[in-house]
Amino acid sequence: MDNRFIRLFLSALTLTLLTTGATRAEESILQEPPVIDPNVVRLGLKDAEIDDENFEVGAFFGFMSVEHFGTHEVYGVRGAWHVNEDLFFEANYGMATVGKTPAEYVSSPISLKTDDDRDFTYYNLSMGFNLLPGEVFVTRDWAFNTSIYVLAGGGTVDFFGEQEFAINLGMGLRLIATDSLAIHVTFQDIMTDKVKELSDGSDGSAHNMQYTTSLTYFF
Repeated sequence: MDNRFIRLFLSALTLTLLTTGATRAEESILQEPPVIDPNVVRLGLKDAEIDDENFEVGAFFGFMSVEHFGTHEVYGVRGAWHVNEDLFFEANYGMATVGKTPAEYVSSPISLKTDDDRDFTYYNLSMGFNLLPGEVFVTRDWAFNTSIYVLAGGGTVDFFGEQEFAINLGMGLRLIATDSLAIHVTFQDIMTDKVKELSDGSDGSAHNMQYTTSLTYFF
């Protein structure tokens, strides 16, 4: 009789301890923070977007390294037609005025006919592709839409008293400042034949590197 009473007492004690431990474990799990917080607080960002405007015009300014003539200021105008979000066509007209060549400073038979021969004038038409659209965060609450693009095309260069066909390759970064204004930072290599008076008689291309910044307007 005593042993049965003791067994019943021990069974009741064990059940009570197990129930209390399970309750405490459940409370501990409920009190721990979740691994992933489902309540995501979104920032109040407002970035500019070009809605449905397909045409873009503007002006650019920068520097051009004309082969044999050093680096000089270049400026001009640009226009673009955006066929869709990825493809666009772009036209450029630019001009730079070069100085003397090292050969002229030393002594050479080179004779530039007029000062206009020192004007490097070009116009070209290019096809462009937007490769990497993205965003630039200037501050925690201030962001701009951007796009990195590549350019390839051809045109004409008027320089040293001659007009020549030129191929241009380049790339750029477009930053949309407002709903209608954009800023471009562009690099282009405008390739022509070497200036005959300054070449050693061998065939080859002259690479004229251009780095510009432009402000454009969408309409």
